[in-house]
Amino acid sequence: MLTTKSKFTKVSKWMACSVVTAIVLTSASYGHHTPSVSANASAAVSTNLSSGSEQYPFPHNVSYPHGIMPSLSRDTLNRDMLNMYTKWHDLYITTEGTQPGEVRIRSYDSTYKNGTCSEGMGFAMLISVYMANPNNSARSDFDGLFHYYKRGLSPGYNFMGWKIDKDGNSIDPYSAPDGDLDVAISLLMAHKQWGSDGAINYLEEAKLIIKDIMEFLIYKPSYIVKQSQAAITSVISSYEIPGWFNLFGEITGDQRWEKAEDAAYGMFNHFYNLNPQTGLVPYKWVLSSTGVPTYTGPSGPDSNSTSYGFDPSRLPWRVGQDFLWNGTSNDTLAHDFPDRNVKWFMTAINGNPATVAMTYNIDGTVRTASPSPRNMVGPMAVAAMVDSSNQASLDLLYNYLRNLEPTSDWPGGYYQDAVMMMSMLVLTGNMPNLYDYAPYPNNTLPVPLPVTDTIPPTQPTNVTATNPTLNTLQLTWSAATDNQGQVVYEVMRDGKLFVVTSATTFKLEYLSPGTSHTYTVRARDLAGNRTSSNQIIGTTAADATAPPKTTGITAQARSLTSITLKWSRPADNDTINDIAYDVYMNDVKVNTAKVYYPGDFVIKNLQPATAYNFKIVAIDKTGNSSTSDVFTTSTTTTDTTKPSRPSYVRATSTSYTSIALAWNASTDDNPSGTVTYDVYIGSQKVNAQPITSTAFTLTNLQSNTEYSIKVIAKDSAGNTQESYIYDTKTQEIETT
Repeated sequence: MLTTKSKFTKVSKWMACSVVTAIVLTSASYGHHTPSVSANASAAVSTNLSSGSEQYPFPHNVSYPHGIMPSLSRDTLNRDMLNMYTKWHDLYITTEGTQPGEVRIRSYDSTYKNGTCSEGMGFAMLISVYMANPNNSARSDFDGLFHYYKRGLSPGYNFMGWKIDKDGNSIDPYSAPDGDLDVAISLLMAHKQWGSDGAINYLEEAKLIIKDIMEFLIYKPSYIVKQSQAAITSVISSYEIPGWFNLFGEITGDQRWEKAEDAAYGMFNHFYNLNPQTGLVPYKWVLSSTGVPTYTGPSGPDSNSTSYGFDPSRLPWRVGQDFLWNGTSNDTLAHDFPDRNVKWFMTAINGNPATVAMTYNIDGTVRTASPSPRNMVGPMAVAAMVDSSNQASLDLLYNYLRNLEPTSDWPGGYYQDAVMMMSMLVLTGNMPNLYDYAPYPNNTLPVPLPVTDTIPPTQPTNVTATNPTLNTLQLTWSAATDNQGQVVYEVMRDGKLFVVTSATTFKLEYLSPGTSHTYTVRARDLAGNRTSSNQIIGTTAADATAPPKTTGITAQARSLTSITLKWSRPADNDTINDIAYDVYMNDVKVNTAKVYYPGDFVIKNLQPATAYNFKIVAIDKTGNSSTSDVFTTSTTTTDTTKPSRPSYVRATSTSYTSIALAWNASTDDNPSGTVTYDVYIGSQKVNAQPITSTAFTLTNLQSNTEYSIKVIAKDSAGNTQESYIYDTKTQEIETT
């Protein structure tokens, strides 16, 4: 790893050319785009390439700087990608539960219950920016997705609360950083794709997210990605995306992203050496002070620190893509880690990708034997791309994936299909680092294959909706037949695609109580011919039962002038259980909008040493409600509350011997109090007198030396709060 000079030097290689000639491609004759020479980052990010038209339309037809490709023609790869994208888009991108101008990705599973998560938003925005073409809606999808993302921001941050219900309400305000990392990189690619002079300044929005990820979602000094902005001891391995960190550093000039990149590879190296036969990385582990994984017991903090499955299955793709983009310039493990993964994998599946287990132990033994091929096979196919010795493995895995299609039932589903889509983008040469390529605005779609089947399937008949519950209906129908064989079924709800399945029965879940919808079933054959059933109406059972009283109300925090409440979520008879709340203080409602998260509810501007009575009203989806017992607590008599954390400590300028610092001010709950600051290098305070401003200059420093700095805020009562560590360097004295 490089330690003395920045690795972030290659943004927008094509920018060095004094004249850029657009490469014109036709569907009959595709050229392969290759990276050109290097240039500086500031030129790359300040240039608006277009007024809105795609500068890098699908298909991309790139030759990655490193690695191999499946042994199929570009036309075939592009047709495969377009076919899968069209079906994925129709099934998962929706306007249901959004506001005007928004779209979202629908997560039809037991975790999200037809809602949306930040992880899915990241996937959807990446897919949209890379699939954008004048012939599709990807640009408007991308913008709509971003508007939805912005509405779901975690309060006080420039990243999204990770979970939103099917009606668009944020029900968990804490971040899951992998989604935000993907959203940030998609915005950087959108800047290259469409320019940033339109309604959304993609570049500046990306920088805001990147800045907040570094400030709030990266541990210091280890530079491992946190599980969220909350204080959680375990970390999730798949949140490490070194190729993204590399580009973040290039674009922002923040050299701390190099530390994050090195930390990621340090973690990969630990597990690579721990299990040399597999190189597998587990789902979660506990962070030590040095960033080395440690464990609380034989199986880790929650029995997941030896498990390789859903979450970490993405890592062979994430690391493999870093190699395809950057080779081993970031770390030799960019090649060796995914290469070891896929060589183990091919032995484990014994030539049949469909049999891959859902989870393995990181030593390679089977943990859960049920198959989950889409999220496991796709990333391993990307891993195979890092070395020519894997060509046969790559071809086998790709030929398996290309014959799959997004479906609502197992082994498909939101997550499995999204990871498969991301893998296919890479595998088909359609996920380049756009900063490495000259624009190719004239690329056109591949020529469709000749239509040989125009006969639609027979009509599905006897469609019925039975066994209604509050949230489910059982939909059944009689099978259709087709002259060419295979038929899949598209369940339409109120005229929009809701479910895709190969079965003739499907349990519709996550429905609202007491609601009616129209349903039709369309039979679709392999050629895309469709025949629709007659329309029926299905109605869920009505809910007249109030949720139980809210219990477990406590003061999460108290200060002189504020009280923060939390409570336990009551278990409603409605299985979606997305309860809303109203909060009453002294019999007056204090929330202006419905509350969906049972914690972190702050009531401000209170009187010191004063008791207050609180009640929580729980409201279910139908509007049934219950009121808690009264909970009484008080503000404090004395000031024992820390000021807020000084944030965004930064160097405004540096020299050979000095660093000028600035930071965002802290606030204090005592309206008559004041906040001052002390600046530390390591454990040594460097200011002689309390600092009353939000700026300070460090002097008498050594040249070309890194300093670890923190700012401590102190209120008038002596309560203190530290900033996050900020690492920066003085300038190097150039010698001739």
